[in-house]
Amino acid sequence: MAIVAASVLDADFSKWKEWLPKLEEAKVDRIQWDLMDNKYVPNKGIDAKWIPELRKKTKIFFETHHMVEKPEKYVTEFSEMGSQLFIFHVETTKEPQKLIEQIKENGMKVGIAVNNKTPIEKIFPYLNKVDIALVMTVEAGFGGQSFIEQNLEKVKVLRKKIDKEGLDCLIEVDGGVNTKTAPKCVEAGVDILVSGGGIFKHPKGIAEAVKELKSL
Repeated sequence: MAIVAASVLDADFSKWKEWLPKLEEAKVDRIQWDLMDNKYVPNKGIDAKWIPELRKKTKIFFETHHMVEKPEKYVTEFSEMGSQLFIFHVETTKEPQKLIEQIKENGMKVGIAVNNKTPIEKIFPYLNKVDIALVMTVEAGFGGQSFIEQNLEKVKVLRKKIDKEGLDCLIEVDGGVNTKTAPKCVEAGVDILVSGGGIFKHPKGIAEAVKELKSL
């Protein structure tokens, strides 16, 4: 059974009182918050003020996905906001190992991500130190993009590496994931499916989308 994370990048926060209870009722596993600095990616992402606001309203696991330069600057702040998993892009820091230790010291789990054009091998030295390896299946920075199926080759390589070495690291994919593309992800070896529009814009509603994804 797949783990499902609802990305709220394009969610309407004026209507959170409608969709948050629906996510809870659907038993979604996680909520992913996409943070951007308009430098690493040309977008500003979610207003971080919503994280502590909604942290008070739900017990759903919160993971924050930082598409920012120098993510080490944000670790303490987001730990205090209620993030339980801090995901950073390997391309954005000069000292990944030091950042991993910093995140753990702040009481959070650690995720390391590779963008669309980044070789998967770049995160291999850190797989035994992190909880999640995130493979982007779009170019980081914007919601609503089309799924890049060729990036599942990265997932397959990663799955083989993790299994061969017996590592305690889950594989997550983010970008263009919906009930049509998700089966291919799971088949390739993905553990966690991040879906935004695939959940919030599903023709049968949030509950049905989450149910379908979790059943994979």
